[in-house]
Amino acid sequence: MNRGLILNLISNLAFFISGYAIHFFLGGFASPAAYGVVGTVITVLDIEYLFVSNGARQSLSRTLSAGRYDPRDLIVKTLAVQMGIVAVFVLIDVAGAPVFGRVLGDRSLDLYMRLAAFLVPANGLYVVMLGINDGLRRFGHSALLSTLYPLIKLGTIPLIMFVFPDRPVIGVEVGYCASMVLVIVLGMLMLAPHLIGLKRGVGNGSRAPRIGWRQAARGTLSFSLFFIMASLVLSADTLVVKANLPDGMAGFYTGAMNFGKTTYYLLQAFAVIILPVVSGLIGQGLRDEALGKARELVLLAVVFILPMAVSISATSTNLLSSFYSQQFAVAAPALSCLSLSSFFMGATVMLNMVLNAERDTRFSDVLSGISLPVVVVAFVLAARFGGITAVAGVSMASTFATMTVSYVQVRRRFGDIMSKTAWRAVGVNVVLWIVMAALGAVLPTRNFIVLVLVYALEYAAYLTLLVAMGILDLTQIRRFASGLGHGRDDMRRMPTAAASAAHGAASGAAGIDGAAR
Repeated sequence: MNRGLILNLISNLAFFISGYAIHFFLGGFASPAAYGVVGTVITVLDIEYLFVSNGARQSLSRTLSAGRYDPRDLIVKTLAVQMGIVAVFVLIDVAGAPVFGRVLGDRSLDLYMRLAAFLVPANGLYVVMLGINDGLRRFGHSALLSTLYPLIKLGTIPLIMFVFPDRPVIGVEVGYCASMVLVIVLGMLMLAPHLIGLKRGVGNGSRAPRIGWRQAARGTLSFSLFFIMASLVLSADTLVVKANLPDGMAGFYTGAMNFGKTTYYLLQAFAVIILPVVSGLIGQGLRDEALGKARELVLLAVVFILPMAVSISATSTNLLSSFYSQQFAVAAPALSCLSLSSFFMGATVMLNMVLNAERDTRFSDVLSGISLPVVVVAFVLAARFGGITAVAGVSMASTFATMTVSYVQVRRRFGDIMSKTAWRAVGVNVVLWIVMAALGAVLPTRNFIVLVLVYALEYAAYLTLLVAMGILDLTQIRRFASGLGHGRDDMRRMPTAAASAAHGAASGAAGIDGAAR
């Protein structure tokens, strides 16, 4: 568990560093209107990636690792199903480009959406490659590839500067697509010897059966409606802002969203680990131990991730002004809400993964079916009557509601995963928000490097206080760190599917594109 969590966090860190570097450049190089177009195109792609990314990778990972079917036949059929899904979205992007432009009030989107269509098949192939690596238990290679992609993507900056200085949106699309294609080529070269050496047998000399087309399609398409809801709630507001407010406001909101989503994607490192760990222990009849592991991961998330959301929320004006420019301060109230909304949605995902560990997804399905249409309508009304701050406020209120309802359901069905220590950590973070908000008046608004140093000192002081209060146990932290070297053994003790899912998380969920991530 420890090794998978750390590898996933490292992959997310690489993604964030490259993503922020690109956004830092775009925020100063492009106009707010052009920056808003970048955010809009990326948001549309993020929505499409929901349908292309999750199913094929997880299906290949689980089914290949189980070894029940002819691996070559499984890969070919899964790839065919994936390309069928990709073809649908390419057609939507190309044929529906004028519709996007009319609905969102910007006819320049016609060209950009047609070009974005090339990113969809590249992403489809990329996740199939990662799924094959995961299924063959080549987890180190998956982690390497998902870390290389965001680093290579930094080449987008010189591409915009020297090749597309007047069309930065096209530069972003070309740069992202070229980076993904390069990683696919490198990954296939590394994977080719293993694909050639795949055996068709099941270990006793007999030939493994071929998987049926219907089963391959069902496995690829059986991703959770809940994850689609979570991502759409965190993405739909950008489209609503683009469609209902001036282009400049869309650019400012994109800047706020860039930082607002940080903690959500960090919490994914916990969410994708908590599911296989808890599910595996429940499958062995160790319900109390499963609850203990869930409490441990929730405590770690509250202790280490919540203060990031709190600090960003309390000092949003300083952060936007120093990272972009003074004019982005208009989006500071929105960022204050979005950073907390991001954490609330990440916590919602973690809680629902605990619920889904018992193979019962009805609550998550109902939550998704009700919350998504309600939230989208609320976004539209907020944009028309209250602007970007109101939209962000609706996002925070809705994600807090989904988190609260999910917590009550987990406590009723599974047990209380919030220990007294976790509640004390929440209380410390409430005080931290007040202190940082007061300190924000004197923090720098022009020098981003100085602000980052202030954040580092604040984080160190916060952790020191937790140690002094007995909330953070240094012995436990050392034991957790020492467990990293035993991660492989921990995974071997899990059921096959659970181990595969946990290692799949380690191989870099953040590698799937969308610069908003």
